[in-house]
Amino acid sequence: MSRIMSDDASLYTPLLLLLSALALSGAAARHPQHRGLALWQLALWGTCAGAALAVLAPNNALWGWLAQALLLQWPVLLLAGLRRFNSRVGLPASLRCDFAMLALAALAPALAQLWPQYETLAWGAAAATAGLHLYVAAVIFLGPGGRESTPLMALGATIALAGLLPALAILPPGDAMAWRHAQAQAAGPAGVVMAFVVLTLLYERTEQQLRASRRRLRTLANLDPLTQLSNRRHFHEMAERALRSDRDGTAVLLIFDIDHFKHVNDHLGHAAGDRALRLVSCCMLEHLRMQDVAGRYGGDEFVLLLRQSDLRQAMGAAARIVGAVQSGALPQRLPRLSLSFGVVQVAPQEALADALRRADQALYEAKRQGRSRVVAAVGDEARPIFRESQRLGLMS
Repeated sequence: MSRIMSDDASLYTPLLLLLSALALSGAAARHPQHRGLALWQLALWGTCAGAALAVLAPNNALWGWLAQALLLQWPVLLLAGLRRFNSRVGLPASLRCDFAMLALAALAPALAQLWPQYETLAWGAAAATAGLHLYVAAVIFLGPGGRESTPLMALGATIALAGLLPALAILPPGDAMAWRHAQAQAAGPAGVVMAFVVLTLLYERTEQQLRASRRRLRTLANLDPLTQLSNRRHFHEMAERALRSDRDGTAVLLIFDIDHFKHVNDHLGHAAGDRALRLVSCCMLEHLRMQDVAGRYGGDEFVLLLRQSDLRQAMGAAARIVGAVQSGALPQRLPRLSLSFGVVQVAPQEALADALRRADQALYEAKRQGRSRVVAAVGDEARPIFRESQRLGLMS
């Protein structure tokens, strides 16, 4: 009676493995881009077939060896799939070593099936099977850590148990058939754990890819693609955040553009205009501090927020930027460029938009005075006072 109950219970193992294989195949259909999925599916479907053969097939040497071979392959195919899935972070040993261990482990059950009268062969087959499982578990345990390490450690422990527990079946009065059934029964829970871990890995990897995609999209949304400076919207966000965190009246705002930029485009082509814009952006970044905020405001117009600065320091920064731009123009096959600046000290409690309008007034005054200069404005927007004006570099 107990034998019948044991056989009935073993019939659930192929069904359990079938459900696990179907679940994994469904996930693979939704995430076909992940490497290693085909090997994991093959491992589960092969184990399902091996468990069915172990329970239902006639008791002869060929069918018995085929069932055991199918029950042996899943740890190695699982490991091969992990090597492909984590190809950038290598696991210990190699794929060649994995399949060599599988070949040795498959040879021992074949000898035990051919000469079942030799009890030592059955013990040798059990030892070879346990050794294969322990080898795969050791490779997983010694692999790299990270967010995926916890489910992989659970999988490694399951593989080790799936190799050791069936060996108890050959203890007296066990036999080869009892060992084969024990292998099949151990493969059922192991297959469920494998499917769960693989689905967890797929979820983690998909989540990582989504986070990376969101970071790339945020970067594309915040940066000007030509100059790699903040675009207008992102500059406003960062500048307003800086003004809120700093002491009132300690920031200076600069707006500037390239003098006669339309002539560069008309006479040298838009490629030369793009080179000029990139040159200006590079020179800006080279002469700014980490806490300062820079952006491309549109066309050939740029904007700077210098934190913890005054008008005199801002005019010095403008002179350094112009010097770097004019020195770098010739290597870029450009004429000597000149820049015009409008500069204002941001007043306490002043809105960024109001400061930008005042700086724009100073920029127009620099243009009116002949370009290639920096003009500082004080006072409010209705009654601006252009207190300082300084010539910058050489005219283009």
